[in-house]
Amino acid sequence: MSDTEQTGTSSAELFGSDRMWGLKELPLPEPVSWWPQTIGWVGVLFIILCALTWLAWKRWQAYQHNLYRREGLVKLDSFNQNPLAIIELPLLLRSSALRAAPRIDVANLRGSDWITWLNKSGGSNLFEDRDAKLLDELAYAQPDQSTIDSKTRVHLLEASRTWMRSHRASV
Repeated sequence: MSDTEQTGTSSAELFGSDRMWGLKELPLPEPVSWWPQTIGWVGVLFIILCALTWLAWKRWQAYQHNLYRREGLVKLDSFNQNPLAIIELPLLLRSSALRAAPRIDVANLRGSDWITWLNKSGGSNLFEDRDAKLLDELAYAQPDQSTIDSKTRVHLLEASRTWMRSHRASV
């Protein structure tokens, strides 16, 4: 027994009246194109593509410019595993500062002037005045001569890490 016999409906009720038999379905129109129909939209699309290309280029330049920052942070992390490597900290800070600012502003700074510049470029007082003497001593220390207590070592590494992340570099 078929479904139409079970429900009691005829095929004419399912498919329309007998007058509908033999009619052909109208063809569907062509799909609307998503491509712009006027030259103005092509111009707008070109301008948007140029702007996106320029933005991607500037982002790539900024990424490349901050390569020294990422490498410095990796080097700072390696200082935690090797206690004697702390003597490389002044060199790392100086080389990062020379990449971030004009050489004339950084190269001649020593002692408290150096600490002041680091704090100013980092945006906060990360380094203390006693760190100036300690950084100077570390710059000229031999690997076996660096005797820094763990509290001071942690302070220097944390201040350096924060400075490395937060200082403003001139492009």
